[in-house]
Amino acid sequence: MRLLTTYQILGYFLFLKVFTSYAGDPADAERQVLKLSLMDAREYAVEHSYTIRKAKADLRIAEQQIWETTAIGLPQISASVGYNYFIDIPTSLVPAEFFGGTPGDFEEIQFGTPHSLTATASIEQLLFDGQYIVGLRASRIFRNLAGENLERSRLDIRNTVTETYILVLLARENLKITRQNLVNMQKMLDETRILLEEGFTDPINVDQLQLTVSNIENNIASLQRQEKMVTNLLKFQTGIDQATHIELTDQLETLHDRLLGEISLDPGFDLENHIEYRITRSREEMSLMVLRREQTAYLPSLTASFVRQEMAMRNEFSFFESDRSWFPSTYFAVNLNIPIFSSGMRSSMVQQARLELEKARLEREEVSEALMLRMDDALADFRTARETFLNAQENKTLAERIFHRTSIMFREGMATSLELTQANDQLLTTQANYYQSMFELLNATNNVERALGR
Repeated sequence: MRLLTTYQILGYFLFLKVFTSYAGDPADAERQVLKLSLMDAREYAVEHSYTIRKAKADLRIAEQQIWETTAIGLPQISASVGYNYFIDIPTSLVPAEFFGGTPGDFEEIQFGTPHSLTATASIEQLLFDGQYIVGLRASRIFRNLAGENLERSRLDIRNTVTETYILVLLARENLKITRQNLVNMQKMLDETRILLEEGFTDPINVDQLQLTVSNIENNIASLQRQEKMVTNLLKFQTGIDQATHIELTDQLETLHDRLLGEISLDPGFDLENHIEYRITRSREEMSLMVLRREQTAYLPSLTASFVRQEMAMRNEFSFFESDRSWFPSTYFAVNLNIPIFSSGMRSSMVQQARLELEKARLEREEVSEALMLRMDDALADFRTARETFLNAQENKTLAERIFHRTSIMFREGMATSLELTQANDQLLTTQANYYQSMFELLNATNNVERALGR
């Protein structure tokens, strides 16, 4: 069946991402049951999925970085205390003639005390720095970019959860019709055994039907595993604990009618409001700010500082005695830093930033073209999926009619068990194709929404 390929791909992902970290407790008889419509699953994922939680953390980091950058231009106050104990006081040599000695000789003199304590408080203020001004604007753009990434993550998780939710419904519907088919074929097998006991049929018919029943039973076991895997995948994507039982309240037919009723083949595509385009535009603005920052490296920077320092020197550790002297030192300073020559380093950095800006502009143009192309492809896929679904719907009706007629003919001895098995296989295939085409149509609808950026 064509469903197996989709299930297997998702199954491999699920085993790697979920089953490696989860082990159920079979002794836990009472587990929470969570009822979810498609809308509920989407909104739950927006609040609890790992992707969204990480995107929210990135947004909070960006908000903190704004304040970090802002604080650079605000007063910086610091204080320090330093204690020195000289085991050997430094010795200096001075000319001996200063003390009436012989010219050319030197006297050894020790200046200072064994104990000294210095307390310093300073205030620094940035008066002008072009890079700071540009950095402040860049931090706000970075915050906007983080917000746009969060919005994109929300859109992506909604679309992803929609696809997986529909896939779970498809798996359960496929399992349901296969179980019903098993009931029908088991009933047919029981009736054929009775006919064999009465001598009205050939043993090969019983064997053929028994083989068909066994194949259906194996298929049901495989479908049960697939249904469990995609259900656990839905839990993983929405951030629901794996031990929680979920009950999906929407049905495939209901979603089919509702989602197709909301779709428009002339959706009025708005490139400027598309989240992907807005992100590339923000990245271009960030690249422009980087260029401005490198250009302002040619400008001087101006800072001011005020320092108050007091020093105490003692022969003994007696700094807490109030009657002893402390020697103050206070000064105000203004520093002007003028960049003059950097051997071409600043010029090289400006050129690199200019090239990065050009790349960002090219990326924006590329994304705009790609979004338009994606929109056209999504609409074309939707039309194809709708035509395929209508055709599968007709084939399903025909297969049901053929199987019903073949069943009657088999009971009347006008058809063989092989013909009945072929009709049954044809029915299962067309039913699987019908629900697969419904899934593809709903997925195509979801892709149109994704292409629209909503």
